[in-house]
Amino acid sequence: MKETTRQKLIDATFEEVYSHGYQGAALADILKNAGVHKGSMYHYFGSKKEMALVAIQERISTRNFEKYSKILALESGYLRALLTAMKDTKQRDFKRGCPIANIAQEMSNLDEDFNKTMKLLYEEFRRYIKNILDKAVEAKEMQACDTKKMALFITAALEGAILSAKATGNAQDYIDSVEILEEYLRAFSNN
Repeated sequence: MKETTRQKLIDATFEEVYSHGYQGAALADILKNAGVHKGSMYHYFGSKKEMALVAIQERISTRNFEKYSKILALESGYLRALLTAMKDTKQRDFKRGCPIANIAQEMSNLDEDFNKTMKLLYEEFRRYIKNILDKAVEAKEMQACDTKKMALFITAALEGAILSAKATGNAQDYIDSVEILEEYLRAFSNN
């Protein structure tokens, strides 16, 4: 499938913002990496900010959908699949950290549009986790609990684990944190 100009801009923008932050993202580098001219950008987006917000929203939402919808589509084994996904370090970039957290920390206090977008993405992330937990409870794989609070705890623990690994440069910090999180979640397991 041929990549469209719009998709090239989305991909290049996301990578630039993820690597350098929104304020450090150079429009010239985005355009160069996308292989397009400024006029092409303005055909799809009104500004660097609009392009960044769309890129962040689309890339993170797509990633979350691909990761968590597979678990939700299972007939059983929801908790096991969630734990497997959490332990998969190949899906993490410990050098750059979590794109949601990075952008939220950089921009949420500076720009209301970024603040709204990042809140929506965090809510989406927590909603996927809650829905998986609900399925696990419904399938009697785990004890009934407040899945909304549990989803908040899981996402906070994962974000903290990613930040710890980024701060220390040691992926083992993430692995160790997720092992403790797994022990905690297994205490709710009926298996």
